Amino acid sequence: MLPLRLLAKGEATPGAIVSVSPWTDLTIQNPSVDANEHNDRMLSRATLELFRAAWLQEPGVDFTDPRISLVHADLTGLPPTIVHYGAYETLADDGAQLAQRLADFKVTSEVHAMPEGQHSLILGAGRVPEVDRAIQQMGQWPGA
Repeated sequence: MLPLRLLAKGEATPGAIVSVSPWTDLTIQNPSVDANEHNDRMLSRATLELFRAAWLQEPGVDFTDPRISLVHADLTGLPPTIVHYGAYETLADDGAQLAQRLADFKVTSEVHAMPEGQHSLILGAGRVPEVDRAIQQMGQWPGA
């Protein structure tokens, strides 16, 4: 959301965005929230609801508001973006939706769904070769 707010103010944005396990839809309606609950040891519907209640305390703001749900925002002008998420994580559908939205808005992007990956898969650094490769991809984004 920060780059979108910077764009709206006419300020400079980062040269690129690295997004890991994004939460883009605060309605918590994506099927993967419940479907992956037994696979994902980091997040659950209850945890998401707790976080959402703590973050959004303004009664007049709907969970679909594009200021808080990236999946409903106009992504025009975003810098190149790389997205990594786990295919087994609670927010897998959020990552996939972000990928589609980036394509819809013609934002240069690269998307990687790690098979069997869980939320915050990055915590496997140094122990899971697939995570180490993902970190290397992130560090090289956007390529030279």
